[in-house]
Amino acid sequence: MSMPLRQEKLKSLILLGSILAILGLGISFYSLFHHLELKSKGDTSFMCNINDSFSCDDVANSRFAEDPWRNPLGIYGIGYFLGLFVLLMIARLKAELQKESLQTYALMVGIGVIVSLTLGGISHFVIGKLCPSCIGIYGVTILQAFILFFCRGGIPGPFAFKNISNGSWYALLALAVSIALFQLMKPSTSPQLTLDLPKPSSSSTTPAPEGKARVTPLDSLDAQAAPAIKIDASPYSGLGEDFRKGSDDAKVKIVEFADFQCPACATASKALRQLGAEFGDRIQIVFKSYPLDKACNPGMQSALHPFACEAAIMVRCAGNIGRFWEMHDQLFDNQSRIESSRITAWAKDLGLTDAQIQQCKNSKDIIAKIQDDIRQANEAGLTGTPTIFFNGRKYHGPANADEMRAVVQALLEG
Repeated sequence: MSMPLRQEKLKSLILLGSILAILGLGISFYSLFHHLELKSKGDTSFMCNINDSFSCDDVANSRFAEDPWRNPLGIYGIGYFLGLFVLLMIARLKAELQKESLQTYALMVGIGVIVSLTLGGISHFVIGKLCPSCIGIYGVTILQAFILFFCRGGIPGPFAFKNISNGSWYALLALAVSIALFQLMKPSTSPQLTLDLPKPSSSSTTPAPEGKARVTPLDSLDAQAAPAIKIDASPYSGLGEDFRKGSDDAKVKIVEFADFQCPACATASKALRQLGAEFGDRIQIVFKSYPLDKACNPGMQSALHPFACEAAIMVRCAGNIGRFWEMHDQLFDNQSRIESSRITAWAKDLGLTDAQIQQCKNSKDIIAKIQDDIRQANEAGLTGTPTIFFNGRKYHGPANADEMRAVVQALLEG
């Protein structure tokens, strides 16, 4: 290859590779911020949550989203693309270091492609969800490989282990600096679930001290059960039946207070469904309503979620014909589409008649039951939705399946 052509390919490789490295850095930072917000709040409103199949939240909640030391994979993306950028800048500014920096760059691009294909396969085949921001990172990495292939003539040869070994120090330094800065600057995350806050209320229980590291899964629970939490197992007890899944004799009873328009509650719903499928009758899952809507919640000053009361009424109405959980899942699975006409249409699809729907909307008994759920939650120290209790003990951890599974297993073994 002629020298002018080699130089042209070298310039193209450095320019295009640097642009892609900066793009990869941007997406990796986006992924990192998403991960931190999710761990802090339990749910996010990031644009990468598109639907049930393309959901950053679901992928970031999986056990594959962090290394064993709790570093999110996003920080590795930052270190990786920063390393690529540093190597390309060295090649541009230091002619005598071009061989080792570009040969190391080529090796890193190849490793990046392998890792991207592996993580993409885990996401699709193991987790069963796809993360759009992750796909963006994979796409940038594969584009790097295409640029490298077409501009490979610009890399000085021959390839040698010594060159790559020397160049690797720059890449490893970039990764080490990224992880070290993350450890120094990462925000502390509160274990409280505080999305969509309702009216503050006094707590009858004492949560674990904020910032205190949990030693066992049960450290995420209050020490004592909240006496306000009651499960009515009969239509004739209390103000009406609490709809539940699993055996009434289950050793572990999980009570969730939730709002059908609360994004964090939709995430918790999926996690609880997963636990129900895994543990069967060894656990019981109980749903109680806490609509953030002044139409039925006396503690709300506004209709934060304007269809939440109507949804809470209609799900109990569906329970009257044995279709509570079908309506429950329909509402959470289609949360972004909730409005009055759709709530009614979904109820009809499950078998409710116009007369039954109107009767439920006018029912003082249903409203009284929902307001009793609200009273129980307030007395038990609810600070946001969802709020979850295990055997009456308030849970202070993130509402994802991995964390709650550990609590369930510890209670079953206790």
